[in-house]
Amino acid sequence: MARKNTSHQMQLDTSRVFEQNLEDVMHSSMMPYSEYVILDRALPRVEDGLKPVQRRILFAMHELGITHDKPYKKCARIVGECLGKYHPHGDSSVYDALVRMAQDFNMNMKLVDGQGNYGSVDGDSAAAMRYTEARMSALAQELLRDLDKDTVKWSLNFDDSLKEPDVLPGRYPNLLVNGASGIAVGLATNIPPHNITEVIDATIALIDSPRMDIDSLMKIMPAPDFPTGGYIIVTDELRDAFLTGRGKIFIRARVHIENGDNGKKNIVITEIPYQTNKAKLLERINMLREQKKDGLLAGIQEIVDESDKSGLRAVIRVKRDGNAGAILDYLYAKSDLQISYNYNMVAIADGRPRQMGVIDILKFYIEYQRTVIYKRSQYEINLAKERAEIVEGLIIAINNIEKIIKILKNSGSSTEAKQNLKSQLSVTEKQATAILDMRLGRLVKLEYDKLAAELIELKATIERLKEIIASKKKQLEVVKTELRDIKKRYKTPRRSSLLSLDQSKAKGKIIDDCVSKEGVVVLYHNDTIKMVTERSFNTVVKGQGVTVAGDAVKDAVKYDGAKTNLYVFTDKGNCCRLYFDEYDPRSWRSKGDKLNALCSDCEPNEKPIAFIAFDGEPTAKELYVFTKFGYVKKSKWSDYLINKDCFQAIDLRDDDRVVGVQNVAEGQNVLFLTANGMALNAYSDEIPCQGRKSGGVKGIQLSDGDSVVKAFQVVADEGEIAVMTDKGFAKKLPLALIEPSKRYRKGARVYDLSARYGTQIVYGDYIKAQCAVAVVYGDEGSVVLLDSETLAVESRLSRGKNMLPDKQAGVKCAFTHKVDIG
Repeated sequence: MARKNTSHQMQLDTSRVFEQNLEDVMHSSMMPYSEYVILDRALPRVEDGLKPVQRRILFAMHELGITHDKPYKKCARIVGECLGKYHPHGDSSVYDALVRMAQDFNMNMKLVDGQGNYGSVDGDSAAAMRYTEARMSALAQELLRDLDKDTVKWSLNFDDSLKEPDVLPGRYPNLLVNGASGIAVGLATNIPPHNITEVIDATIALIDSPRMDIDSLMKIMPAPDFPTGGYIIVTDELRDAFLTGRGKIFIRARVHIENGDNGKKNIVITEIPYQTNKAKLLERINMLREQKKDGLLAGIQEIVDESDKSGLRAVIRVKRDGNAGAILDYLYAKSDLQISYNYNMVAIADGRPRQMGVIDILKFYIEYQRTVIYKRSQYEINLAKERAEIVEGLIIAINNIEKIIKILKNSGSSTEAKQNLKSQLSVTEKQATAILDMRLGRLVKLEYDKLAAELIELKATIERLKEIIASKKKQLEVVKTELRDIKKRYKTPRRSSLLSLDQSKAKGKIIDDCVSKEGVVVLYHNDTIKMVTERSFNTVVKGQGVTVAGDAVKDAVKYDGAKTNLYVFTDKGNCCRLYFDEYDPRSWRSKGDKLNALCSDCEPNEKPIAFIAFDGEPTAKELYVFTKFGYVKKSKWSDYLINKDCFQAIDLRDDDRVVGVQNVAEGQNVLFLTANGMALNAYSDEIPCQGRKSGGVKGIQLSDGDSVVKAFQVVADEGEIAVMTDKGFAKKLPLALIEPSKRYRKGARVYDLSARYGTQIVYGDYIKAQCAVAVVYGDEGSVVLLDSETLAVESRLSRGKNMLPDKQAGVKCAFTHKVDIG
């Protein structure tokens, strides 16, 4: 059959054709597209620091119930949930965002707890979503906390079938903590991560002092803090970046030079700049070496990546005739061992993109949190009022039960009964419904008492919430309280160290000369630390030249910059590795440094407790940590050999403090000495080996108000225990008088305390050889060195004798004067 001619059907319908200038079409199309990309794709919100895809992933996990305390779920399940309900884009965009939130080298504080292959700092990609699993991190749940209490606005999803939050409650300043990067249409953002502890402290300080200037804020939050550590070179541009949101900083790898084989030097890289690909960095260094075969880099023998699960370690082995310091300087200039990072802090605030400084971001965040607290309080007071109304109705019912039974008997239906209850008992609609629904078991006296107590509590809650709702000041106080709680639970030491511009210029040039520096690192009575020459130490300390309290030595170790690993443990349960490669030994009379000046991750009031130093590998396999509340923790030394300069050594309870740290000596018991004069000689096999971050086990059972003064290892039936009271009375007693026992016992009394002889023990130690005891006493802080041989050996309950030159003075503290540096 011949095909019909349909040409008349193909004629153009000119009634639906519109003529417009191209400029107008581009403007009307491009502007909505740009706005969509800026607001819904590329830029984070200032309130919760999240882009839409991140927010939707976390909300989808929240809806699925995949919290930090629940089992992991396949990432494919999470991606599918997010795609199908909230984010109508490609699955790769969702999975890539999820992976990034789980990478500890990209996120300062991970929002996703991942299980499986999530990529590496070498640029390796994550495994496919069908292989990996995930759940929300505990901190991520703080972003969603109070979401169900009408605290945020909600909008319909892409197909109008569900609702999703426009922004999360964001109970901590996530935008600054984890940073953000993104490219929109005509806009971009690049916000570096900062330390969560410093950010929260800065937020609280700004609440207390709304007119705080940038210099005051930078004393609290001095610089970014990158998850990969390294050094930040502090210049004036950092201040400009904090002030305006735009500027540049330099990030440098953490590198040191150590002695290799046959007199050679090794340049060791342990931390690299943020978002630097380690594999490409080493490839670039190798390429530079190939290009400069006849130049400075000809001194490089080989480049070896020795990284493993314990941390990053890349070694550049230098030939014997190579100049390691000069090579390092060249690599800083020509490779990614040092990079620049450009601040461009742009985020969505008040519905539009804005470039903001740190103070602007925090002010937006503080006002948002105040609004969250206000809305939450409104929600909670409504719930409390509704419950109070029902409880009052139930109490009325219990007090009028005979009348209620009569009303119910005479009512023809539930509706009539409800109406009669309302009219005869003067109850509300909700109260009448609750009375009709009440079980007979609630008529007992116990239930009445419970309801009365609940009503009192509800009224107190309502009054408290009314005060919060009526006062912006109280709303901000709640914000501060809840931020402090988050800080306490998620406190993290700073990873990135700060270098001044002068230090950064000198670092590569002088490090080769500093490696061989030697001396004695000394911890003084006033908690300062410095390195002196061994000759100076021997002249003053061993020569008993101590005349003032500041000269008394709590601890001292020999230090060789080429090989010594020096760790200091603090009273707050942290362990810091100290480097003195860039410090010349000082004179004995020069002022020492506080710990936070040597390790910026430490707090200003954090006190050093003890040194442990070793060359190469630790001399002991395990380590004891003792605390004021009587806990002891034994851990493997290998758990402490991690790639950080400051890290948690023990999980302390509230207000607890570390009082001692020792290498574990095989076959020795552990003796605990308390302020109330008790001592427990505990078997060491009673103490289990635990992980680095554990809190230990109870070593001694303390009575109320008692605490551990000192804990140390002892050899059974050998040596003596020296004790001293706050009145200066001291003695020694044979260790054999304290019977060994199991741990967590009260122990035996070793001193009979009284108002005359002393109300508490301030010093105790294990004496096996002659030593000196430094006693700081009196209002002036005078010091006296006592020879341990002058302390009389006495029984457990004897008082000893007063060892102070001034018999009326009190002892501030006492400790064994350190002379042996090993």
